[in-house]
Amino acid sequence: MKEVYAFTDESGAFGWNFDVEGGFTHFIIASIIVEKNDLDLLNEGIEAVRSKYFKNAEIKSSKIGSNSELRRQLITDLLPLPFNVFAIVIDKRKVAHMKGLRYKQSFYKFTNNIIHKEIRKAFPKVTVIADEIGGSEYMKSFSSYFRNKSDQSDLFGEADFSFRKSHKDVTIQLADIIAGSIARKYDERYNTEAETDFIPLLNEKIIRIQIYPYTFENYKIEESPLATEYDLDIANLCLKQVVEFIQSNRDSDDFDTLAQVNVLDYLLFRFMNNDLRRYISTKELTNLLEDSAHVGMNMQAFRTRIIASLRDKGIIIASSPSGYKIPSKESELSDFINHGTSIIIPMISRLKKCRELVKLGTNNKVDLFDKIDNKALREMLEN
Repeated sequence: MKEVYAFTDESGAFGWNFDVEGGFTHFIIASIIVEKNDLDLLNEGIEAVRSKYFKNAEIKSSKIGSNSELRRQLITDLLPLPFNVFAIVIDKRKVAHMKGLRYKQSFYKFTNNIIHKEIRKAFPKVTVIADEIGGSEYMKSFSSYFRNKSDQSDLFGEADFSFRKSHKDVTIQLADIIAGSIARKYDERYNTEAETDFIPLLNEKIIRIQIYPYTFENYKIEESPLATEYDLDIANLCLKQVVEFIQSNRDSDDFDTLAQVNVLDYLLFRFMNNDLRRYISTKELTNLLEDSAHVGMNMQAFRTRIIASLRDKGIIIASSPSGYKIPSKESELSDFINHGTSIIIPMISRLKKCRELVKLGTNNKVDLFDKIDNKALREMLEN
């Protein structure tokens, strides 16, 4: 198994005001992938290019700015070197509806989870190196995230992590240039610049650019970073039912059906984008309806008109005391069965006790089960 290094840097910043001048619409993490045996050759080559264009200064995308010709020439000189590019591009506009991500710490945690799982999936034996010091709040959180992890070996397999100062590591500087160049393709703040798409120039070096969030049009369970944790038959079955319902009912005139589509849209988003939480609470989902569809609904109405109705229509939704989710494995379906059983069995027991007390108190003249019109229910209670 080849051992590789992933030198990582980011472009963009936390924040949700996309209308102000200079507001970032995307957050981008780029990793320079290099095999261990090529590391010295790569460093020497980057150093030669750095000296040519920056003399004694550090290579920085921000220093190049909108000088597209300089950026193009710099990248062209770097292309012969032994490296490849792996990048994550997060469209912040499409996750802005997630209230939890509006807090910086939560957003960085969400981002860290994505990049770490993607890198582990793509490269089984990897050392990730990032800029530890400097002005980047994200990289500081990146460093803290791993330093505080006590289960790195279990969570990330054969992966090591270290942090260096960018001004002392030219490969991290290369990651900075690549992240900034990819941003010029995706981020709206660069739309007014000429020749901002450097992806074709970098094409031969790009292993993959993964766009987040996933949408069901481009999502494939088998390619998810969590695919090895899923029972693929169950995940595909449950996902298919949800997507078909959304596609068939998005333009419905029925009030409850549109509310159901809203809820499934959100559960689907969570399913596809590797959220850290297993279940989504009832309160969060009712708040979602109030915010997005201006639908006020108490928890009992939500369970009856949304969740129960969807299940009646063949949509599989797992539930537990913690909330709801689209199931991806057998254990989550078991959670649903166990949760349902914990409600049904005590209810049946109470009905049987009521029946027995009434029969005793009326000297067996009144049997409440005889009053039940539903034959199947009566037989179940009898048994």
